[in-house]
Amino acid sequence: MALNPFAPFSAYLRPYRTRIAAGLVLLLLAQCITTYLPLILRDAIDTAEFTLAGSDDHVVDGTVAESIQHGMSEVGYLAALIGCLSLLQYFLNFAMRWAFTSLSRYVERDIRLAFVHRLLLLPLSFFGQQRVGDLMTRATSDVEMIQRFLHHGFRMTMMGILTFVLSLIVMCVLDWKLALISLAPMPLLMLATNRVHTKFHAGYRGIQEQFATLSARIQENLAGVRVVKAFAREEKEIDEFSAENDEYVDRAKRMVVVRSLFFPFTGILNGISLAVVLWLGGLAVIEGTLTLGAFVAFNAYLIRMSRPMFMLGRMVDEFQRAGASLARIERVLHEPPEDRDGDGRTLKGEIEFQDVRVDYGDTTALQNISFKIEAGTTLAIVGRVGSGKSTLAKLIPRLVMPTGGQVLVDGIRVEDLPLGSLRDAIGVVPQDGFLFSESLRSNIALTSEAELPSGQPTDSGLSPGTPGHEDAVAWAAQISQLSADLPDLPDGLETIVGERGVTLSGGQRQRTALARAIVGHPSILILDDALASVDTHTEEAILTGLRQVMATRTTIIIAHRLSSVRDADHILVLDEGLIAETGTHQQLLDLGGIYADMHRRQSMNQELTDL
Repeated sequence: MALNPFAPFSAYLRPYRTRIAAGLVLLLLAQCITTYLPLILRDAIDTAEFTLAGSDDHVVDGTVAESIQHGMSEVGYLAALIGCLSLLQYFLNFAMRWAFTSLSRYVERDIRLAFVHRLLLLPLSFFGQQRVGDLMTRATSDVEMIQRFLHHGFRMTMMGILTFVLSLIVMCVLDWKLALISLAPMPLLMLATNRVHTKFHAGYRGIQEQFATLSARIQENLAGVRVVKAFAREEKEIDEFSAENDEYVDRAKRMVVVRSLFFPFTGILNGISLAVVLWLGGLAVIEGTLTLGAFVAFNAYLIRMSRPMFMLGRMVDEFQRAGASLARIERVLHEPPEDRDGDGRTLKGEIEFQDVRVDYGDTTALQNISFKIEAGTTLAIVGRVGSGKSTLAKLIPRLVMPTGGQVLVDGIRVEDLPLGSLRDAIGVVPQDGFLFSESLRSNIALTSEAELPSGQPTDSGLSPGTPGHEDAVAWAAQISQLSADLPDLPDGLETIVGERGVTLSGGQRQRTALARAIVGHPSILILDDALASVDTHTEEAILTGLRQVMATRTTIIIAHRLSSVRDADHILVLDEGLIAETGTHQQLLDLGGIYADMHRRQSMNQELTDL
């Protein structure tokens, strides 16, 4: 174990130096009292022994009677002193425990806050490589491991050090030879501790990683419970979870073996030390070189010294648990965050792609993509599934970075624009349309009324209390045709939508996401298949309302239904990551290529549906 087990946690402990110092002073005072108590016991035993030795005669004369009376008074005084010091010790220990326990909770809060803060500032690419369940385990179980170590760590480590040092000093004063003999097992204990701490670290790291795997599987099963049931995979998922669960138990059992061998070993060493001291100390009492009181006190200190030896083993155990957890957390904390600062600039919305390429590992998603969109115009992007449409849209708000080439907004590379200013200027309707477990109004305004003070601005959307907020939300709901459904909802815009918007239909969720995108009046509007879950009648109504919104801002529409893009100023047709065709709706129909084929197929499907 490291010479300073708290060194890895120093950055989190540093703000609480005053609290730590106060706790250490209280602990020192309490340990001084604890160390002094056996000396009082020694004096009481020696006083009683001396008094009894002076009263051997059957006939007690006046001098002996006075001696007995004095001895009884002395013992009574020492007993009262023990009682008073024990009471004072109680209050000191209470204050000390409160200081260190609250310290551990404050550090737990700070680490969890730092973790979530960094998590929310990391780029989208990071989450594509991580499992949600694993990140949840780091934010909960791993942080709890650190809190548990710090809760016991200061108290146990400092108490162990003070107990050992103070007890050893007094033992040397009582009988230095016997004190040195009692330390004989210490080299063996240190050797065993050094051997076992590496096994602890590797073992607990494996346990936490397996626990993260379990959490990830549970999270995936809960998030995808509809798929599990639809495909009757309940038994399959249970079997796979059972296998992972058994692996977790096996890893934990291997650590139980290591701990079960190590902790009793410290007890064996303590027992050997106590047996030797009892034998040699007993001989010294018989020979008269050591008083009975001093012998009892010496053994009391020896028993007290055995506790730090046991604490050392437990501290190695808890330190390795916490160290493995801290390493997992800091792997996330050391990830470079996105800079979300803005400079207040207003973007017009001119977009240009210059020979852009995007690779996902060995797969090329986009290549040789070049085009320019004038501010205030509408560009539609169509193509087969997997042709790179969504990837292209994600390049503009820097949700994805190009492998080659460059993307410019208002003539400036997106990498050179402050991320806050760039994303504040963009309203996005993603394919999934994620909703938070709040009211419809909060989801549209993208802020929580319970958390933000009245009138406080947000990065996107409008805050409650902002002038025009109520009208803006209602306007956005009307444009997205969500207002038509409000009478059927229990509380209208105040309806709580449940986790991921589970109480709403797919079309309602998508229209809520659309209202969210336009309520902040962004300069650039990106609609990624935003109308896929609505019927053609509702689609036409939404497009009619959107025309007044799209007229004053740059709009990118990604769609499979060509009815959504026929009025676009320009249309790109992607095929296998390349621009296959460009032009207006009529120009592409006249071209007779991919777009015309898609239009013909969709027209035939619509005619069959109408029949």
